[in-house]
Amino acid sequence: MISSLDRAMLLITVLGSVNLLAAGEEMNVAICNLGGVSERVVSKAKAEVELVYRAAGVRIVWRDAAEFSASASREGAPWFFIRLRNDMPPRKVGPASLDVMGKAFVEDDGGNVADAYFQAVQATSQLHDGNVGALLGLVIAHELGHLLLGPGHRRDGVMQAAWGKQQMDALRKRWLQFGKDCAERIRIRLDARTASVR
Repeated sequence: MISSLDRAMLLITVLGSVNLLAAGEEMNVAICNLGGVSERVVSKAKAEVELVYRAAGVRIVWRDAAEFSASASREGAPWFFIRLRNDMPPRKVGPASLDVMGKAFVEDDGGNVADAYFQAVQATSQLHDGNVGALLGLVIAHELGHLLLGPGHRRDGVMQAAWGKQQMDALRKRWLQFGKDCAERIRIRLDARTASVR
């Protein structure tokens, strides 16, 4: 039997969770498909990014890079640009490193532009019998994380550096998310960036 106090606490928890999702931050993201990656793969990647960020209380608004202007960037949520490239990454850290698949151009307080290297994403996906669109989405989510959180990695979740079979299995099961502290920092950084342009 649930007591009145337990019911009240449960209701407060549920309402708090609903408010977090309803009042979540927004971010504008433009994909610049420089590498000619198929629209089917890009669509799958976008869906994956949305899932990861929705769980962190953030809504992704997909934009066309041509829409960007200085005035548009001052009218609301901050803009981020992901360049999909089909060339090789600038350096090679290891065969299963996210440093091979993407690069965010960040200062200590973040940035606005990141690259995702499709050849490396495709090779890693094939190596671990994964879905290339889902993995590309995770790489984009990871690099967007750097643009908000700055450099550095975590032991687990979306912001981990190493990549292998265990992570690919977690991706298939939709277990990869931002940790609670990272999600909170992302929302705070988005809120600060939104406030600074208004």
